[in-house]
Amino acid sequence: MTMEIDYAHLSYYPDREESAARTSYRLQNEQIQNSLPDGFPVQLNSKMVWDRNSLSIDEHESNDGTDCVLALDEAQLAEIDAAVKHFEALNLPPSNLDTSTFPLPNLHPILRRASQSIHSGHGFTLLRNIPVDNYTRAQNIIIYVGLASHIGPIFGRQDHRYQNQPADVMLAHITDFREKSAKSGADEKKFSLAAYTDGEVIFHTDVGDIVSLFVLGEPMEGGESLVASGGRVYNELARVRPDLVRALAEEWSIPSAKNDTIHKRPLLFYQPPTDTTPERVIIQFSRRSFSGFGNVPQSKYLTAAQAEALDALHFLADELHISMKLRKGDIQFINNLAVLHARRNYVDDSEHRRHLLRLWMRDPENAWETPEEMKGRWGRIYGVGASNGPPVFPLEAATRSVGVDKGAI
Repeated sequence: MTMEIDYAHLSYYPDREESAARTSYRLQNEQIQNSLPDGFPVQLNSKMVWDRNSLSIDEHESNDGTDCVLALDEAQLAEIDAAVKHFEALNLPPSNLDTSTFPLPNLHPILRRASQSIHSGHGFTLLRNIPVDNYTRAQNIIIYVGLASHIGPIFGRQDHRYQNQPADVMLAHITDFREKSAKSGADEKKFSLAAYTDGEVIFHTDVGDIVSLFVLGEPMEGGESLVASGGRVYNELARVRPDLVRALAEEWSIPSAKNDTIHKRPLLFYQPPTDTTPERVIIQFSRRSFSGFGNVPQSKYLTAAQAEALDALHFLADELHISMKLRKGDIQFINNLAVLHARRNYVDDSEHRRHLLRLWMRDPENAWETPEEMKGRWGRIYGVGASNGPPVFPLEAATRSVGVDKGAI
């Protein structure tokens, strides 16, 4: 006789009433282990630990790469323009963009300081003032990839197919892909990623060390980018619900987006301090992997404790986050191992359409140690021997295969 396990329900958009009821039931009816896993810190202390009350990006702007916001000045923009012309004269594809083919003699040390800030400062950098409208789409991609190569020279694969052919798709377009004439709940089910709609995107992490966004177009309203310190979220969780830290640090059954296999790993990792690195907590998760979205069903392997832990991550991040109104010409770089991110819903109109480009990046000079359980995934994203086909940096917006079917990196 097989015992049927009652797995927890979880919606993609967190429901506070459902979450509160689940918490109340568990606290009253289950034996909660109110202690942190062995060796885990009661509190993290570093520049990477912040919240909306302790950090304001409006007060952290400079043009030298040492702060949260790098506001490019006229001389720096002129150097970028010269680098575009230099690369175009080489007649090379975007896959050849690097610090030598996109030379920035004065900006390079500033962007290297930005990388240091991303990895050991506040965990994010926002570049401002790229004059997007002065350039073609191809030139804007050159600018984006060229600048990014000075911060994280290794780019990650975001898809394994392009135009139905094997490829290494290195650049993704983020916009509302639904047909304008059919913006309804039913149409949304064609997609398995909330990012491909104009709806809210719940707090999560991407894949890789650094996730970056370049704003080609703004919506009429909304679409704010939200970032939350993973260390600050951890501290609060460790203080009020150490049992949920324990749940996150245990092995989870994660359905694969590529096939029907199950991957097992924690969502939270602790790295003790070494002679050269501070202690770190890494959170790596996507709520969608468990709740489903659109044409992706909910996981059948989620326990009540795990559902409560996922809700806690979202609600704490939502309480502690910093909001950024991304403007056309902004480039955002986030430490994907240290910072959770989300997006508010938005509204486009005939003159304003939200359109972002995305890169997954790695800087081997400043990179954090990849948790052992994540090295296989990182290898598929960044590994030299994991190529699916020629590198592609698409000019036109197209969904990743994971966004419309079961394919994925």
